[in-house]
Amino acid sequence: MSRAPTKRQLAARHLRRLRTMRNQLIEMSRLWEDLDQFAVNRLEELSDQVENTALDLVEDDTECVGKTQ
Repeated sequence: MSRAPTKRQLAARHLRRLRTMRNQLIEMSRLWEDLDQFAVNRLEELSDQVENTALDLVEDDTECVGKTQ
C-alpha cells in the first residue's frame, strides 16, 4: 500500500514544479522582449509570484520540523 507523502516531501516536490514553471515564465517573457513590454512585465510579475509561493511552501515546512505530522 502506498503511503501519502509527508508535508516535507510534498513541499519539496511542489517547490521543484513551481521552479520549473517559473523558468518557463521567464523564457516566455524573453520571447516577448522586443514585441510587447506589458506582456514582459506581467510574465515577470507572475514568475516572481510563483517563486514567492515556492518559498512560502518551504518556509511553512520548516516551521513544522520536529513536530508530529
